[in-house]
Amino acid sequence: MAMRAARGLSILFLLFFAWASVAQAAEARRVVTSGNSDYFGFDLRSDQNVSLDQCTTTCLGDPACRAFTYNPKAKWCFLKSDYNTLKPFKGAVAGKVVNVEGDPDIGAPPALAFFPAWMADQAQQYRNRLAGPAYTKPTEGLTALREAARQASQAGDHRLAVQKYEALVSVLPDDGQLWLELARETLAVQPAANSAEASTLPANATSAGFNAYKLLRTTKTRAEALALLGDGLDRRDLARPALQAYEASLALASSPWVTAAYQDLKARKGFRVVDHTVDADTSAPRICAQFSEDLVKTGVDYAQFVTVDNAAPKGVEAKDKQICVEGLEHGQHYDVTFRPGLRAAVGEVISTPVVLSIYVQDRAPSARFTGDSFVLPAGARRGIPVVTVNMSAAEMKLYRIGDRSLTQLLSGYQFLRQLDGYDISNISDQMGEPVWQGLIDIANDLNKEVTTSFPVDEALPQRKPGVYVLTAQPVDENDDDYDSRATQWFVVSDIGLSTYTGQDGLNVFARSLATAKPISGAELTLLARNNEILGTATTDAEGRAVFNPGLTRGDGGMVPAVLTAKQGDSDFVFLDMGRAGFDLSDRGVTGRPAPGALDVYAWTERGIYRAGEDVHVAALARDSAAKAVENLPLTFIFTRPDGVENRRIISDGASAGGHAVDLPLEPNAMRGTWTVAIHTDPK
Repeated sequence: MAMRAARGLSILFLLFFAWASVAQAAEARRVVTSGNSDYFGFDLRSDQNVSLDQCTTTCLGDPACRAFTYNPKAKWCFLKSDYNTLKPFKGAVAGKVVNVEGDPDIGAPPALAFFPAWMADQAQQYRNRLAGPAYTKPTEGLTALREAARQASQAGDHRLAVQKYEALVSVLPDDGQLWLELARETLAVQPAANSAEASTLPANATSAGFNAYKLLRTTKTRAEALALLGDGLDRRDLARPALQAYEASLALASSPWVTAAYQDLKARKGFRVVDHTVDADTSAPRICAQFSEDLVKTGVDYAQFVTVDNAAPKGVEAKDKQICVEGLEHGQHYDVTFRPGLRAAVGEVISTPVVLSIYVQDRAPSARFTGDSFVLPAGARRGIPVVTVNMSAAEMKLYRIGDRSLTQLLSGYQFLRQLDGYDISNISDQMGEPVWQGLIDIANDLNKEVTTSFPVDEALPQRKPGVYVLTAQPVDENDDDYDSRATQWFVVSDIGLSTYTGQDGLNVFARSLATAKPISGAELTLLARNNEILGTATTDAEGRAVFNPGLTRGDGGMVPAVLTAKQGDSDFVFLDMGRAGFDLSDRGVTGRPAPGALDVYAWTERGIYRAGEDVHVAALARDSAAKAVENLPLTFIFTRPDGVENRRIISDGASAGGHAVDLPLEPNAMRGTWTVAIHTDPK
């Protein structure tokens, strides 16, 4: 019974304390009015037939009233639960409640565009959890609880302070100052090792800070809430929203510690140069700076924000998150400066100059071949051009893959690709053999591309059938390097092969690459994917040979893979049958549809006529065998540009199926495109 009496006394005390606080709050408030104005929205309720003084007294006596609009003519008082923008309204009187003591009320908080919606939902869930019935409410007095939270904070026990403030918020969830203190103490807690607190504490801090922001109505406290929000967002690796929160806080009130935190975060994660690269292995070197944010896509000339050795750059390219400075030279040192004012797409600018002191080194030694063509003509002096940079000599290696290994080569991935050390070893050990190795002297020109011809005839005085692979690399380069090396595939031949498949089988044509004349007597071999010989043939006097159609219909390992051609022991070439044939369907070679039993070809002697001239139309009538169809009358129907038929002319076609008619044009004939249609039946 004593316990119950004590609880009842405690409840009475709490109710008295709350009532006393409301009374003191009412006494500490006053109203500031503005004429010809209106606080729009936030309607609480309205009172009729009252004076302005009565409206003012009613609002001050209601803790939920923060503003009102009074209509003197109608004597209506519109009480507001909140207010925002003051709008003009002739004859009306707008009033807002302000605290007599302390900072003035600055109105409802504006929406934070930078704060994610999912995080706002998280803050609401945090509030609902603390204020909900499942959370254990404190039994001690709120004044004592607040004092205990303050003492725990001063003693450095921030974890205990968080617990006390959460208990306070569970009873007074609309007290913005309590949410503010809860956010501050949560940020001060050191997360426990190997726990989820590293993520849950910053999440709770941002939730408490956002709830405080929505409730606090003075400049100082709202600025504090935004600053704590920025700290929490930074800890959640949301640098951009954190910077915007700090900026919003500083826009309300200047604070040394907020400024320091803002500058520190901006230096760590704001718009800045995060890296730079030097493209030195090109004929035109350039320096590129990478930024933390995307640049403005259009409308900004970034060249005005870049200097090279205190002078304007010769060229600037800005794209995505990168600015590149062009017009540089190898072997030179440059100071590239990015000036303040350089703007990112998010609106942030560089506030201090950024200087990059960079040396552009000479180009690394390199070699490459000029193209993918791999058939060298047999009738001319043969050389393969190799392009090198900063090399006085190149190490060249030549390998041969025999004709019996072509199927294995073409079924793999190496053919016509740039090879690395592993691929070259595989070719040398399994599919082919090295046939030449040596150095080629190069007339080097520093940092310039030099083209040198590799003499194939000297390296291969006697060629054998097969495919050759030539590699080039700098002298003394590590042979175990598995990066791609300059690679040139080639065969030396005068035989040009082409094929097409028809109902009669696989037709093969062999012609000389030098003269384009047919090659007779060329030995052809059709190999399957499993290296079996599907068939052999020899070209005739027209350079043509035909393989049986059944040979091209195999499946699995018997699918045709390679067609080889030999002429004696010195000339060899092949055709990869696994590649798709050249599709002529889009080249206009399909012709027009077959005309059927009757075909008429018509024309005029020219395409443009003047009014008053004669149009001469001719036509030939032929059957399906292209023979003349005589004595077949044809009706020529002429139509004006407006679609109206002009006249009809009948021709008997007695002369070998030929027809000729004339259309005299009137002097006032309609201008435009005329048409003629030819019919055997005029209906």
